[in-house]
Amino acid sequence: MPFEKKFELTLYVPATVEPAGDMPERWANGLKNNALVMNDRRQAKVPDSGTFNTVMARPATLAYGSFVNPAYRARSGRTSQNIKDAHGKNLGTAYNFWNDKTNKMFATQDGVEAKLFKEKVDGSKDRWAIRVADKTLRFTGDKIRGRGISPIVSGFLSGDARSSGWVRESEGSGTPYDISRDGEHSILKTAINQRIVQGGMMILNADANAAVEIIAQNALNTSVLNGLRDSAKCDAFLAVPAPDKCFCAWALNNNLLYLWVQVGITV
Repeated sequence: MPFEKKFELTLYVPATVEPAGDMPERWANGLKNNALVMNDRRQAKVPDSGTFNTVMARPATLAYGSFVNPAYRARSGRTSQNIKDAHGKNLGTAYNFWNDKTNKMFATQDGVEAKLFKEKVDGSKDRWAIRVADKTLRFTGDKIRGRGISPIVSGFLSGDARSSGWVRESEGSGTPYDISRDGEHSILKTAINQRIVQGGMMILNADANAAVEIIAQNALNTSVLNGLRDSAKCDAFLAVPAPDKCFCAWALNNNLLYLWVQVGITV
């Protein structure tokens, strides 16, 4: 029986995507305009030292403990348990320091509410723009300059007709095709959008180990898509591309990362 291909995409990750000119300002304004609300919610969630210990200190201590080798002994003679105990003790008595420092950031000074917090946000705009350009925007793109890999692929897999206009002729063939089960269209679209951003970032962060990480991320893509697809709409996804199979696989070409996607059904 022949394989009926619905669409195929080959999408490269750009080296960087500069934020639109107004994005850093909008990011900063969003934080500054909500400064007092953020602090009110913090105080409501962690109102006292008891809650601080339950919500923050104890979970942090437990998480930290797993990073300490049980056989480790410091040059001072402290065992791994001594180190974990000290970490827990220090966190358990840190509420007043944390609360005072945080309240100071949101205090009204010189007639300006949350003055120190707002100054910190304004001072971080350039750094935020650099980080976003090197990371998230490389996968998401934006509505002004063009959509990125994650909305394109999630759009094609969920049958969003608009996504056809987001790809160049050299990047794809076929048309968007919804592989989701009834009532799960938005679930699939959101999950795949997040999966691509997360997986792509993990590969980029792996540097010299990128080839190994690609194998791991392709396995995750395959698992997620097979868990969300309607088996009556498309064949099962495989982690390794093949001419007559469905796949959603990262790959490298001359050190350039790209995502290769193919969807179809055997009829």
